[in-house]
Amino acid sequence: MPYVVSVNNDGVVAFQATLRGGGSGVYTGDGGPIRTVADSATGPFHEVCSHPDINRDGSTCFYASLKSGGRGLFLARGGEIFAVADSAGPLGPTMNEAGMIAFRVDLISGGSGIFSAGGGVISSIADTTCRFSMFHGLPVINNTGAVAFRADLRNGGQGIYVTSPTREQGSENAIVETGDIFISLGSFPTMNDAGTVAFCATLRAGGSGVFAASKGKIATVLDTSGPFESFRGVLLNNANRIVFSATPSAGALGVFAGRDPVADCLFSLDAPLLGSTVADFALNPVSINDAGQIALRVRLTDQRHFVLRADPVNSSRHQLLK
Repeated sequence: MPYVVSVNNDGVVAFQATLRGGGSGVYTGDGGPIRTVADSATGPFHEVCSHPDINRDGSTCFYASLKSGGRGLFLARGGEIFAVADSAGPLGPTMNEAGMIAFRVDLISGGSGIFSAGGGVISSIADTTCRFSMFHGLPVINNTGAVAFRADLRNGGQGIYVTSPTREQGSENAIVETGDIFISLGSFPTMNDAGTVAFCATLRAGGSGVFAASKGKIATVLDTSGPFESFRGVLLNNANRIVFSATPSAGALGVFAGRDPVADCLFSLDAPLLGSTVADFALNPVSINDAGQIALRVRLTDQRHFVLRADPVNSSRHQLLK
């Protein structure tokens, strides 16, 4: 704990863990033996301080605190660990199948920025020197190289933006901004390879929902006119499968794969699980793969912690986004 876990398209789950004997590292598993990707005993870092993201060839990126001080962004690939950037930011990076990484950093000059790294080149995407005042959540990079991020605007309001695959600074397009329709936007938008962006938002007219933006149009996937009273986060894959965390009316916060808060509930707070009950869970855009498998970190009321993978049931009712 406390970080989320990620899953690649082969169903391999990557997670950060603190060791009983001291130190921490990045590990992977798929239900069999646990494999060490990198740890503080052998790596050039003191402690892993973010979730890791993993792609299909097993390359894994993560933030870590440096033994010399400060923080860095690292890439583990083919049994080697490479330093990508220093002064890395909060939460964690994301990575596509080509090994390109999107990440946030705190700038030495003040403020923060969104960057991408690949092929030994670091590109600036956006920073807080101009129109943006703050970034939220984590930037998500897809397999075309486009990057989606959530930002606060210097002149007020919020927006979700996507860069062109060239990742040139200032090339970002506004996917959605607060104004007449939305009063606030969730901190963790997600994006697939087709450029569809899914996000949670609160409506100015009241209520909230899960929405999907594609080709200049915004569609409502679910909202509070149905059986849910609030929405926390949404996951989207390349098959347009949507999984979301939400609270049903008169129910508990949970993870859902469809519109029915009972039949489509994977689990919820206070629900029985593994001989105890669920006290807490965490997932974000790196926690789903194209097969619809979901990786979760779960804390139970008896204080045990689990890294779990949920495999989908093949049902047409779970295809929320057509």
